[in-house]
Amino acid sequence: MSGSSPLERKLAREIASRKAAEQLLEKKSLELYQANQQLELVLSQLKLQNRHGLNKLEFEQQINEGLLYFGRAFLSRTLDDGLISSLLERLISSSAFSHASLFLKPDLIPTVLAETFNCDDAMDLQRVKPYAHWIGDVLHLPLEVDYNIVGEISVTLISDDIERDFIISQMTLVADLLCSAISRQLIIVSNQTARMRAEESERSTKEFVAMINHELRTPLNGLLGSAELLSDTPLDKEQSDLLQNLTHSGDLLRHIINDILDFSKMSAGMMELIPTRFCWQDIVNMLVGIFEPKAIDKGISFEIIEMSSIPKYLIGDFERICQILVNLVGNAVKFTAAGSVRVEASWEQGRLLVGVSDTGVGIDSNALEQLFDPFVQADRTATRSFEGTGLGLAICKNLVVLMNGEIMVSSVKGVGSQFNIALPLTEAADKERVSERKTSHVRNESFDSLSILVVDDIRMNQVIINQMLKKLSITPVIATNGIEAISAVTDAQYDLIFMDCRMPEMDGFEATQCLREQKYALPIIALTAGTTLEEREKCISSGMDDILTKPYTAQDLKLMIEKWAFPTSDD
Repeated sequence: MSGSSPLERKLAREIASRKAAEQLLEKKSLELYQANQQLELVLSQLKLQNRHGLNKLEFEQQINEGLLYFGRAFLSRTLDDGLISSLLERLISSSAFSHASLFLKPDLIPTVLAETFNCDDAMDLQRVKPYAHWIGDVLHLPLEVDYNIVGEISVTLISDDIERDFIISQMTLVADLLCSAISRQLIIVSNQTARMRAEESERSTKEFVAMINHELRTPLNGLLGSAELLSDTPLDKEQSDLLQNLTHSGDLLRHIINDILDFSKMSAGMMELIPTRFCWQDIVNMLVGIFEPKAIDKGISFEIIEMSSIPKYLIGDFERICQILVNLVGNAVKFTAAGSVRVEASWEQGRLLVGVSDTGVGIDSNALEQLFDPFVQADRTATRSFEGTGLGLAICKNLVVLMNGEIMVSSVKGVGSQFNIALPLTEAADKERVSERKTSHVRNESFDSLSILVVDDIRMNQVIINQMLKKLSITPVIATNGIEAISAVTDAQYDLIFMDCRMPEMDGFEATQCLREQKYALPIIALTAGTTLEEREKCISSGMDDILTKPYTAQDLKLMIEKWAFPTSDD
């Protein structure tokens, strides 16, 4: 090289520099290429991650919207085939699933009927695992209610863009929502079944009470009616004693039957009040008429005192108020051997206050707490020589409570007892009318001029009412069912009809309704052993004007005839 010229040396240097530059450029180009490759890889990964995130976010939003919609739907609608189908369709419409299915235990929910949602047999449920699991791309989740597997929901995954653990977490929310809906539906079905059973039980109880009411009172009407008619015939001393025993036993049986039936009605929730306009003096007269002779027989005094002015007319359930007072006064007379029975009555701030005191044997303090319990008697004597069912005071308590009133008792053993009741009642004006009554065309108050039709299918009842009417110089026409009654009215005109309610072929309700449709406007009186409000309302709604309850007396019959055949201005 020493012999080379400067030009050659310069050229060599330039060539070497160019090669060095080319090598450097080649190195830098390789580095740049590698950097670009790395960048493209990073960008590709970022794009993939971003797409996965978007898909995951979209899927989560779709599930949340479905949970919100069906959460409301399950609360407001019955879980049925349509609602389940809508839920599965919503799952399929998401970006993650291509298929969704559900099956439940057979006959689990009555409203889910489609075979698609019912497993074929018990084996299907046995195959269900108690946890979420994958079989290929299919996710299976159990449906568990009250620790029992009742079905399964499954979904088929389209791709692996979304983590499977996240799919499980979201679908678990769906499964939990379904389990809540199933549980709620099962509770509804259970409540409906329980309510149907309760209604059926209540209906059976009411039917039984109505039936036993009729079956007991009807023969009792024959017994007491026959005894009353027999008392008007010539009898020797022995026959009179036997009749007195018969009458006493019949009255006792009537009180026992009334107590048992009333208690049964209360237990069945059938006891209802029937408010009417009544006169306080009628209650006083009733109590005096019943208990004054008994008090005289026992040698004790009996008095009723008005401590303050009581309105002449009041509105309340007259029969039930009488029942309460008869029970209380009756007990006082029964348990008092010497001394007095005193009834004090007053009116204060819309309440009738009545106190019944006696000088009887009294009640032990230990027995006072249970005194108003059913079938409980305060044994006031060592030998328990007093009759009774132990229901009287329990019925009084229930009736007073039903009237929104109060009842209290105080007693000292060997000294006497005092019962106090307070009943909220409404004061009625003297001329207030309880109901509009039909006015009979009869004006001449002569019983023998009356034409009366009696409709009753029981021979015994026909004989008794026929004999009672004969005492009033009335010979009634007898019909044995509703069809005969309609025929009789077509052939003749009657001032009054006594209509039995329960009869074969056509009952009294249907017969009365038919007569009213034919414009028959004269009084029709129900003869019934039924005492429930439902039966009374049925009598009135069918067109009957009033009710004569069995067992009735000749006096009851006479008063009913006077009330409707000879109406006064007060009626």
